[in-house]
Amino acid sequence: MPDVSVVIPLYGEHWARDSLLTVTTAWLAQDVPCEVVVATAGDIPVNVAEDLDADRRVRVVRAPAEARAPGLLRNAGAAQARSPLLYLTDADVAPLGRDYLARALVMAEGRALAQPWMHRIPSSAAGPAAERAVDCTTTGPGLFCFVTASPGGALHAYEGEELIWKRPSCGAVRHETPRVLPPAAQRDAHAPRSLQWRAPYHWGGLLLQQRTFTEVGGYCPRYAGWGSEDDDLLVKVAARTSVLRGWQADRSWRCLHFEHPVPATVTPDRRSNEALYTERLAAGPEAMIVHDRAGADD
Repeated sequence: MPDVSVVIPLYGEHWARDSLLTVTTAWLAQDVPCEVVVATAGDIPVNVAEDLDADRRVRVVRAPAEARAPGLLRNAGAAQARSPLLYLTDADVAPLGRDYLARALVMAEGRALAQPWMHRIPSSAAGPAAERAVDCTTTGPGLFCFVTASPGGALHAYEGEELIWKRPSCGAVRHETPRVLPPAAQRDAHAPRSLQWRAPYHWGGLLLQQRTFTEVGGYCPRYAGWGSEDDDLLVKVAARTSVLRGWQADRSWRCLHFEHPVPATVTPDRRSNEALYTERLAAGPEAMIVHDRAGADD
């Protein structure tokens, strides 16, 4: 049995299809034995690392075609996981270092561990990082998010980003969180500055006990597309166990995001998801859990 089940959603025409092979290969290179469960909707082609072991370390779970949201797909993947520990992640995020999971287990000490510091690498600068992501190293003093890669696989700060700390305007998290404005060459020339800020940590990265995931009802199935489903899950998990945020506890625990274009405007799905999240927060975490568990039991 694997020590950790890494659950990855892959949906629609998302650009993460191009990085999935690199990402699954990086997870299989971990010092901690793990399996990778890729959950996708319908018959979307899935390109994952070839695995010839009898224990089937990479598996593809086919959810119904209408399950085109990351939360729904992670629910489907978690239901097929063989380990009592889940690591919830994405198809365009690779662990940095073969000891990534080992460090996570030590840091967590039985708690839920969320949101590692994340470097972002533009597709035009990926190069060696796409070939050997798990063995990439970071160079340079201080904190930085956007990176470029040298031929040897070292990641260097991409000059010109703006890293600030700000207090969220809504939601359950009240501590100051980091935000980064991409370097000028990586910004959308047609989008206002207010829509260009990114998180320098992996918002949806979460290590937790499978029993905790089940206790809280998994991801709320009411969210469409992307947005707010990760915040929603963290609120519920925090009502059942302690949650440690990696970017606060140890910023040397890092992952790598393969950048892709983002919408220049807030999409209708994102607006409706934010409204749903606000509504659910007002009801409180216990009511959120009861509602989602009832849906899971149907």
